[in-house]
Parts: sequence; C-alpha cells; structure tokens
Amino acid sequence: MPELPEVETVVRRLRRQLRDRELRELHIVDRRLGAARLPGSLRGARVRDVVRCGKELALGFAVAGKDGTTPDRRFWLVVHLRMTGRLLWRDGSRGAVAPGTPHARARLVFDRGVLDFVDARRFGTLRWEQTSRPRPAGVDPLARGFTPERLRSLLAGSRQPLKAWLVRQDRLAGLGNIYASEVLFAARLHPLRKAGSLEWRGIVRLHAALGEVLRRAVRHGGTTLSDFLDPAGRSGRFQSLLAVYGREGKPCVACGARIRRLLVQQRSTFYCPRCQPRRG
Repeated sequence: MPELPEVETVVRRLRRQLRDRELRELHIVDRRLGAARLPGSLRGARVRDVVRCGKELALGFAVAGKDGTTPDRRFWLVVHLRMTGRLLWRDGSRGAVAPGTPHARARLVFDRGVLDFVDARRFGTLRWEQTSRPRPAGVDPLARGFTPERLRSLLAGSRQPLKAWLVRQDRLAGLGNIYASEVLFAARLHPLRKAGSLEWRGIVRLHAALGEVLRRAVRHGGTTLSDFLDPAGRSGRFQSLLAVYGREGKPCVACGARIRRLLVQQRSTFYCPRCQPRRG
C-alpha cells in the first residue's frame, strides 16, 4: 500500500498538472465507486489545490457563490489508492474511458487533460467531502508543528511496541510497514521496544529519523516494490536505498551484521540486531 512518500510524490506531481484546470466530467466505470459520482454543482469547477491527508490525497474544488458575495464552497475528492490504485495523467481530452481499458475504475475529464483512476484489485476508494480541508486523524510527521515535544506527548504512557505504534494512523498519519522499519533503523531503536519507554534522547533520534527518512524517500519519488507508479507512469527509486526492509539475511549497511525479520501484528518487520539492540 502506498505510504506517505508515495502519496506525497503523487500530490506534488498532480498539483503542477491540475491546479486551475476546469473539471468537465467524472466517468464512473466501477459500480463500487457509485457514491463518488460528480455532484451537478461541480461541473465546470476548477481545481484549487491538491493535498495529502495521511495516506490519502485530495483534489480541492471551489464553487463560487451565486450572488458573488457568498464565500466559495470547497469540495474535495478524496482518493485512497490502497494496494494497487494509481492516478495516471494524460494531456488531451479523450472523454469517457474506452471499453477494455485495463483495470479502469474512473476517469476525470478536464479542459486540457484526463486523470484515470486504475486499480487492479479494486480496493481503492473515492469519496466527496465538503469541508475547508480534509484532515487526518493523526499528526502528520512532516508538518511544521511536529516537534520532539509533540512526539513525546504522543508516545507518553504507550505500552505498544514501537513498530505497532508507528503504523497507528491515529497517532502519526502516513507510515506503514516499509517506512516504520526504515525509521526505526535510522533511529537505532528496536521494533519491540515499548513506545512509552523512550527517554528524551531516543525521542529526539526518532523525531529526526522520521523527517530524514520520509523526506529522502519523497526526493526519490517513493518506493516501488510491485505496483506504485507516479501520475506519469514512472516507478519510484527509493527501493534501491532501503537499509533494512526486505533485506532479511543480508549484511547491515552500517555494521555488517545480518538483518533479521520478525512479525509485529502479523506484519514483517526488519531490523539489525547490532544497530538496534533491545533495551527498555
């Protein structure tokens, strides 16, 4: 499933293509997405922004008040790509999705281009929200207000293993299996260490590792292990830089010890036993 860096990659690249474009049509191909049909008042609305909300992304549309004085109403099309979903951009205006388009679920037709939502396993979702801006349940680890002090308050009292705590979307929004392992390696923290047991130095290391790993992954266009592609159909490049994830039995890039794998909540977790000793 795409995590924060992959979704952020899609958002940044779509923002350049979609901002100020006029929405003409939304064609729903998959009946499971029926609830996402275009509200009539949005036909002709323009994209004002594209944002990330945890692991989801949202296209923001503004509809002007009829009398010219009423504030614009904001509508957001919120997209969750889940396991195999992709948003693919093409210049031009080819209209409705052609019959037989592989794994097509929906198409947004703009004045100068089309955005296809394709999804082989059909787990992805689209939904409309009317709000000033969608917000995740947890704290965004790349937000300006996310400080070591804020992280300490979130960790306080938790008896969950750090790996399980990091992927809770009501605590930190956006992390999943890949980046939780990478962040814990960068912070030199064992995945089974109790989250609430971290001393201040460990909290500072964890905070720094979150920013470092996630921003570096975004710079490299995210991680493609199987399905992820950006809106131009390009793979991410961060998979070649993974330090521990998927490297069981291989030498640690820092110390040479063999990378190990364990299960946390039935999900594979990778770590270096020498760089990440279990304490606390």
